[in-house]
Amino acid sequence: MIHALVAVRKSTKNVTVPNVQTSSSMWLIVATVCVIGLAGYATLLWRRVWQAQRLEQARQAQQKRQRRDDLIVLANGFLTEQMPWAEGCIRIKVILDHYDADMTMHADYQVLQKVFSATQHIPTHDAWRALSSAEKQPFMQQLNELELRHKKDSISAVQQLLKHLNS
Repeated sequence: MIHALVAVRKSTKNVTVPNVQTSSSMWLIVATVCVIGLAGYATLLWRRVWQAQRLEQARQAQQKRQRRDDLIVLANGFLTEQMPWAEGCIRIKVILDHYDADMTMHADYQVLQKVFSATQHIPTHDAWRALSSAEKQPFMQQLNELELRHKKDSISAVQQLLKHLNS
């Protein structure tokens, strides 16, 4: 009877061992397929990220070219006095900030920052139009004084900027 029990256990052991091996192999295959699938999906997502980065870089480069072109037009208009002096200084300074913030801090262009800072309190657009002639007078006087003090330096700065943009 003991021999029969041992024989049954041996036959049961032989039957379950292949099932465990088959089961382990099946799980290994499933896990491998999952890992390969996830790796493929991760690759797809990274490609999308890289493509989005390339598109963003292209968009930024296009914006920079557009701002450069805008600065050239404004600088030429400023130098040929096609706009009020203070307005030209302010517009050039603001676009230069967006074109290259480090460039704005350069000593050659500080005069534009000075004019911008000195005129920030002056009303613009509709607020300016709403002022009476008497209310506009102190602001006009201040603009004239700024122009007398900074016109020569601002012209030099804009000429320097134009040379830089055209090189």
